[in-house]
Amino acid sequence: MLSWAGVVVAGLLNGSFAVPLKTTRVWKFNHIWTLHSLLAMGVMPWIVAMAAVPRWSEILTRVPVRGWVILVGWGVLFGIASLLYGIAVDLLGIALGFAIQLGLSIVLGASLPLLWAGAFELRSGRDWLFVLGLALMVVGVILCAQAGGSKGETGTPGAKRFRLGLLVAIVGGILAPTLNFGIQYGTALLSKGAGTGPKQGFPVEIYLAWAAFLSAAAVVQSAYCFGRVVCEHSIGRFGAGMRTRDALQVPLMSLVWITSVFLYGRSAFGLGALGNSFGWPVFVALIIVTSNAWGVVLGEWQQAAKAAFHRMLAASVVLIAAAFLIGQSKRG
Repeated sequence: MLSWAGVVVAGLLNGSFAVPLKTTRVWKFNHIWTLHSLLAMGVMPWIVAMAAVPRWSEILTRVPVRGWVILVGWGVLFGIASLLYGIAVDLLGIALGFAIQLGLSIVLGASLPLLWAGAFELRSGRDWLFVLGLALMVVGVILCAQAGGSKGETGTPGAKRFRLGLLVAIVGGILAPTLNFGIQYGTALLSKGAGTGPKQGFPVEIYLAWAAFLSAAAVVQSAYCFGRVVCEHSIGRFGAGMRTRDALQVPLMSLVWITSVFLYGRSAFGLGALGNSFGWPVFVALIIVTSNAWGVVLGEWQQAAKAAFHRMLAASVVLIAAAFLIGQSKRG
């Protein structure tokens, strides 16, 4: 039960971390995302790892190089997935881009680890309950995307733009669960590679693997966003923003994000060998529900049609029900 509570809190935090974006004064998206990527993915994970792991430098040298290469590869893919998410939404709009990517993320992020472990057999009622929960989550994502599109999406992409957007959304959706896969692979790598052996509780050595994984993603994201800043000739905004509350808000959102990721990883570990399969869809669903709730609090739905608002509420109920079904299936 404690591990499920951790997944829930992680989802609530991850759905809330971007709230400061609404009130930044000087920095624009690319400035914020450059600094956020470096802090949340590059600096903070290593601070945690170095503070929590005794003799961390020795452990790093004991892990096979091949393991680090694979882990960094997962991180690069996650960084690419994060960038493709924004591009797809820009090309297709909120509704279609959101639905394709998060729908694929939920299904692939939950089912592939089960397939790799040979545990996806559909022989019991619990197995079918899990599948039903996944299906309901996809329905909830589609409803939520339609509500978002009805709220503020304008225009219809042309045929060429649509084809490009569809390709980007599919690739981004396939890569989206690499956050889950990277956490899972890093957990396995440091549980065995560091020579810790079986132990009670959570082996903190795993933090080193997560730090390496996220650092690779940080390089991809920050390099792209900083490149956009250079192209826009807006480097001077960095200095101007340091004299405003932007300089406090961005580190705060980075702290909330990395806390959610580490908490999810620890909680998924506590759910057992297949914890990432059961925890991931619940984590993503709660991110969606929480971000929708913040949208209501911040007044984003004030000008929306009642039908769109009600659809968003219905989608949130569906996602919560789906999360409950997946939690019940894990008990089996």
